[in-house]
Amino acid sequence: MSRKTVEVNITGIVQGVGFRPFLFNLARDHKLNGYVLNRGNAGVRLVIQGKPTEIQSFLKDLKRKKPNISYIEKIDTIEVQSEETFDELTIRKSEQGRGISLTLPPDVAICENCLKEMRNPDMKRYNNYPFIACAVCGPRYTTVTSLPYDRERSTMINFPFCEACMEEYKDFDNRRFHAQTYACSICGPNYKLYDRNKKLVDKKNIEEILQETGKRINNGEIGAIKGIGGVHLVCLSNDDGIITKLRKRKKRRKFKPFALMVPNLDIIKDYFYISEKEKSLIQSFRRPIVLLRKKKSFVKSDISELVAPGLNYIGFMLPYTAIHYLLFDYLGNNPLIYTSGNTSNTPMGIVNKNIFTQLYGIADFYLLHNRIIHQRVDDSVLRIHDDEVKLIRRSRGYVPEYIPLPFQVKIPAAIATGPELSVTGAVLRRNRIFPTQHIGNVSNLETFNFLKDAISHIQNLLQIKDKEIKFIACDAHPVFITSKYAKDLSNQYSVALYKIQHHYSHILGLIAENQIPIGEKIIGISTDGVGYGEDGNIWGGEILLSSYEKYERIGHLEYQPMIGGDRCTKYPARMLTSIILNNFGLTESREILNKLHISKDLEYKESELEAIINQYKNAKNHFPAENVPLTSSTGRIFDAVSYILGACVKKTYRGEPAMRLEALAAYGDARNINYKNEYIEGKGTLNIINTSKLIIDTLNLVDSGKYSNSDIAAWFQEQISKSFAFSAIESAEKLGISKIGLSGGVAYNYSFSNNIKNEVLNAGLEFLEHNIIPPGDAGISIGQLIGGIFNYYKDQDY
Repeated sequence: MSRKTVEVNITGIVQGVGFRPFLFNLARDHKLNGYVLNRGNAGVRLVIQGKPTEIQSFLKDLKRKKPNISYIEKIDTIEVQSEETFDELTIRKSEQGRGISLTLPPDVAICENCLKEMRNPDMKRYNNYPFIACAVCGPRYTTVTSLPYDRERSTMINFPFCEACMEEYKDFDNRRFHAQTYACSICGPNYKLYDRNKKLVDKKNIEEILQETGKRINNGEIGAIKGIGGVHLVCLSNDDGIITKLRKRKKRRKFKPFALMVPNLDIIKDYFYISEKEKSLIQSFRRPIVLLRKKKSFVKSDISELVAPGLNYIGFMLPYTAIHYLLFDYLGNNPLIYTSGNTSNTPMGIVNKNIFTQLYGIADFYLLHNRIIHQRVDDSVLRIHDDEVKLIRRSRGYVPEYIPLPFQVKIPAAIATGPELSVTGAVLRRNRIFPTQHIGNVSNLETFNFLKDAISHIQNLLQIKDKEIKFIACDAHPVFITSKYAKDLSNQYSVALYKIQHHYSHILGLIAENQIPIGEKIIGISTDGVGYGEDGNIWGGEILLSSYEKYERIGHLEYQPMIGGDRCTKYPARMLTSIILNNFGLTESREILNKLHISKDLEYKESELEAIINQYKNAKNHFPAENVPLTSSTGRIFDAVSYILGACVKKTYRGEPAMRLEALAAYGDARNINYKNEYIEGKGTLNIINTSKLIIDTLNLVDSGKYSNSDIAAWFQEQISKSFAFSAIESAEKLGISKIGLSGGVAYNYSFSNNIKNEVLNAGLEFLEHNIIPPGDAGISIGQLIGGIFNYYKDQDY
């Protein structure tokens, strides 16, 4: 009988997704013998022996029938000339293979089969068990300490299998055949309930714990509930008093929106628009928070307006672990606030004793488990523009998946440390970039240590040696903590440090995501709140002629003074005052400012207004000056208009004035205002968008009394977005550029983004936008690495 032996090496996301059991059973179906094993971060190898026709059929089925959450990057097949005969099919012990990728998937939401077993009273070991999992679902990234993916290299090593679990593990007909992160109620982790003073609430079983938890939440208490990647604060979403209590306890959380968890989408479909794309994402194994737009009928819902004050979107997610489903079984269908269990701007606690300390005075009770969380991971957040995904926070369900680069990279490894707000770090491995999970604002030691640990963990999983790291990349801002950290890393590894301009980093990520080849130029519109410019000013409304190798600034918003610097970002009235003084001079400005009653919205009222005016006088119209930087920030212009229209008086969280302005504009119609002006002014090869004129026109529209504030908000968004579009289109036509793209935090604004997109397409040009890389600062580290690659090539004469 003809017999053939073949070695098959598979790379991709093929560990932790039930891939070995799948290969084993597929080979068994084709009557093949041999073995299969995991190979570190190099993937999976199997050696199979049998009829050539069965091997050929096996390889076809391998691609066609693979587990849904797996991803096959490459299959290498080699015929082995061997006299060895395999009499059986086995799964061998993993070996320490070394590759250029990660074979590990993100954490995976609980599957339907596990849910059915959890609710089956006949399944004694799994009935109502909060940690039920199998080969295709459950924790992955948060629990794995190193590769290859096996139980002994995960935090489940602390929970040895009971006899029944071991039988399932060895049974190739069982869904848990060679699954690594499951257990049962006999041998696995468990939950305990504690009161606000850390005293154990004595309950006999999980049912009693859940009953007490449900009772406490329904009575208005705030619970700290530990999950896969950290701890959430959980409470009812229909009670103003409870939400106000949560906001006060969290501190500095006066208006920032909360995310909600619902047991199913049916209970909110009458109050929110849910597209098929949004539905597919919110139900996917990633289980992100998806921002959904309110319907007019929202006022009839039980959800409090205080969940997301002044906004027309609320973030929703579905349960993704057994404990979530079990809680709803005992609580009913009420939407629950599920927000990160921390004080503002600090990482979530993941160790029980730290959770008690951090959330003392915030949580009324604690529902905590005893499984170690190796990596803290927040929930991912996104919104949809038509059918395009705009990731806001790329974390649980996405990390550690990589971003592929559309060109080969000659560098073995490098590190980027990100910006300072909404930070992710990133690690380069050849032509793959591995961003870390969401870190947050690196403004304190705890968050800084979190960033260092997250970068180090990805280095460890990728098995990167120190000598392989060829450069460090960071933001160009000289005083960012992340920039100082990058300098320390460059000294540690004795490698080059590349400082990549913030807005160019946004565009570099956009170029790579859209598969632009090396050498081609695009025009990138990069709009956000703040970024250090190469001229020392604060940039944020930029039009850049860009390639991988370099950029040229060919347009930007008019520079405006920020009298008092960062205080203008907190008090939009202060930014507006700066713009008015810069345009009208002292006498006329006082009249306008008094008419607007602007002093009432400054922290120190009239005395602060006088201080601002004195700073302006002392500068003698020469900017930048001491404590008066210049900015071309789109965010600051949105802030000023948000204030003019009464949408936001004081910023209490990042992006609030612009988000409230977007919500106001959603109820307006720009077509109701038949007024247009020309805001683009050419200065040689540089286009300047005159924001002074735009602000003055906005003030005049309000003063006319003819239009609603919502219509004026919609009109403003249209004017500024089309000014960016027309300026970029004009430059593209002059320079022979066929592609225009949009990046930066303002790209999350649907109207702004859509207006630019439509104008670019109407001009016969190609529009580039993000779908897998966050447009905001969470995507900066990716662009930093891309910029670093080409700086390194230049230095090395590649």
